[in-house]
Amino acid sequence: MKEPDRASLFDNWAEWYDRSVHDPAFPLSGYERVLDEIVTAACVKKGMSVLDLGVGTGNLASRFAELGCDLWGVDFSAGMLAKARERLPDARLVQADLRGEWPAELERRFDRIVSGYVFHEFPVTTKVHLIHRLVQGHLADGGYIIIGDVSFETHAARESAHERWLDRWDEEEEYWAADEATEILQPLGLKVTYQQVSICGGVFVIKPPELNGWNNRRQSAKMRNPSKR
Repeated sequence: MKEPDRASLFDNWAEWYDRSVHDPAFPLSGYERVLDEIVTAACVKKGMSVLDLGVGTGNLASRFAELGCDLWGVDFSAGMLAKARERLPDARLVQADLRGEWPAELERRFDRIVSGYVFHEFPVTTKVHLIHRLVQGHLADGGYIIIGDVSFETHAARESAHERWLDRWDEEEEYWAADEATEILQPLGLKVTYQQVSICGGVFVIKPPELNGWNNRRQSAKMRNPSKR
């Protein structure tokens, strides 16, 4: 699907998205439980900065707003952001494509970066590139990433699900297999844990190596060699 068509799809979907996510069948079975688990895994405190990637209509972000977080959100859909702004008037919401250049206001670090039901839109190479970018340039010291999405514990489980829900499976989307994701991300020095929450949804927690002091050491390295970003 071409990008302008995809943007229009999400703009139109914004009008009925909140109803559609309560479908008990694949691929959104357990949607609310997955979002709840993201919040639990985030272990936030009041005042922490949280960036929601693909904020949509604000279903995940609203949970962090209720906990008193300094809330940011980004989405490429103007229609989705309009709904989110109605729901989250105090949040800082920005329109941008996660895969492209981000506006200057997002060039900062966050205590937690979260995402709900977004990353399956991207091929694995894009997933890895984006996660690496977040770790390198957008996590505060002690921060980490929590991603909830359509996912399965193993490649075999995903293949079985593909056969089971063939009539509902979107071949253009790339649903996660946790064993594959871990195999790719761990060599980058990232600590990855995964919890299966529903029959087709799970939550990843992704932490940088030697969490404490990670960004301080990076800053020191950049000062010694400013040509490296």
